[in-house]
Amino acid sequence: MFKLLLNNWQAKLGSVLLATLFYINLQNSKILVRETNIKIEYPKLTGGMSVAKGSDTTFPVKVEGVRDYVNFYTPSLKAYVNPAELHPGENMVSITRIGGIPAGLRVTRLKEKVKIIVESNVSRVLVLEPKFHGDPPKDYIKSSHFVSPASLVVVGNHSEFDKLGRMNYLPQISLADKTKTFTQKFKVPDLPAGLRYRDNIKEVSVTVNIVADSSTPGESIVLGVPVRCDNLDKNLEAEFSEQEVSVKLKSKTPLRSIQIIKGLSARVVCANKYDPKTKKILPDNKPVMTKVRLEKDLKTLKSVEIQGIFPDRISIFYRIRPDLNQTGDGTEDGSDGSSDPNSEEPLPEPEEE
Repeated sequence: MFKLLLNNWQAKLGSVLLATLFYINLQNSKILVRETNIKIEYPKLTGGMSVAKGSDTTFPVKVEGVRDYVNFYTPSLKAYVNPAELHPGENMVSITRIGGIPAGLRVTRLKEKVKIIVESNVSRVLVLEPKFHGDPPKDYIKSSHFVSPASLVVVGNHSEFDKLGRMNYLPQISLADKTKTFTQKFKVPDLPAGLRYRDNIKEVSVTVNIVADSSTPGESIVLGVPVRCDNLDKNLEAEFSEQEVSVKLKSKTPLRSIQIIKGLSARVVCANKYDPKTKKILPDNKPVMTKVRLEKDLKTLKSVEIQGIFPDRISIFYRIRPDLNQTGDGTEDGSDGSSDPNSEEPLPEPEEE
């Protein structure tokens, strides 16, 4: 038997070696080594910070493994960084981990650090207050006006606000030849590159109320009495479903319209509050239906009888002020005074968004 095994042993040994070489070559053909760039998954940043253009978006790696594994899993690999290492400006940080690596796949990093540029965004509230020129015809006056929205919030990098300068927010509105209430709409002002409006607002509308300068005794309807907000939390904004109401009244003596407009006051109670601990609106942020209360000046409108208000109820929607951080921790000051959501306020300094 042993002699039979030794017969032509050279040929038998050559066959074994050749089979071994074929097996090794077959196994190696299933292994793939690839160098590629995988996506960097940016973390969510707080405090108004955001990742800016110019940052690295990919990270170079070498992927080794069975060919099918490499081809299937490589597109889903992602690189992650530690958000605690990111600060405003240019950051050179290490990749903390690579996600999506299955068993049997080997990933080697080909670079130590990546560059991530962080911008610190701030916001600024732009109060929209139109300017008027000219006067209505004789016996007509401008009683009031309303702007919707009353302000715009601009967001961007702190350095970009230097380019903003003084903007001509709204064109001047002519009152010449106006004998009735009218509305004009304007496109929102364009912003320099790097700045944007927080809300997707395309246009601003301005409604101007024009009324006759005198009235006759008897029943009449006064249009355009503005609605004011009592006890509004200083950390909230109130948006009314109707910014003005109409009043039906009866007068025993002739009155000038300006007397009526200045002597009537439509008010609603703005009762919702801001909770600085939970940073939420209490009791909730749903619209609230509220009754309109009409007050009159007893000196100038003593002989006037109020017969009705239209509408007598309006809906109030509350929002947290976008410049809330400007006032500190958002606590209330305990004031019982009234506040007008459409009143003009000075332009605040930039703050963190």
